[in-house]
Amino acid sequence: MELAVFGGSFDPVHNGHLAVADVVQAQLNPDLLLWVPAGHAPHKLEVQPIPGEVRCELVAMLIADRPGEQVYYDEVERPGLSYTVDTLEQLKREYPAAHLHLVLGGDSQEHLPSWRRLERIKELTSFVFVPRRDWEQVSWDGGGSMLKMDLCDVDATSLRLRLQAGEECAEHLPAVVSREIRNRGLYQS
Repeated sequence: MELAVFGGSFDPVHNGHLAVADVVQAQLNPDLLLWVPAGHAPHKLEVQPIPGEVRCELVAMLIADRPGEQVYYDEVERPGLSYTVDTLEQLKREYPAAHLHLVLGGDSQEHLPSWRRLERIKELTSFVFVPRRDWEQVSWDGGGSMLKMDLCDVDATSLRLRLQAGEECAEHLPAVVSREIRNRGLYQS
């Protein structure tokens, strides 16, 4: 079984995330693509995302009609800080025969050496990197492959700022996500 693990804050989930999922489906052809909204990430302690349950709900709405894709709730339900190695070990217990592919932004290569139990992560998964805007490939000796895709001209940080300023941002958000953000008053200051 080939299992793609697509983690991120998804705060908010946007068209760029959908583009990555489409490319993962086309290039990796996994049996299952798991969207893994981050819990309390140790490298983003200063960023307070909207609650994990809400981010999971938005992703679930988004992928409801996408076969072979599911939301994985483990990180947002686990107390304390979320470490990738813990998530991968849990997935390996749940899917012991699966080959795990960890989908990450290419820029994360710079930070991977500081990740908790990186050697164990390398044992559990293969890395699949997404090209990112304003990022130059570094020499990463941990292996992995780069997805072939166009750069997405959208990022969650700028979307949050625009939404907080009262902008609509519908051109960068899937319709169901845009509607829910508006209906729930999310990201309003």
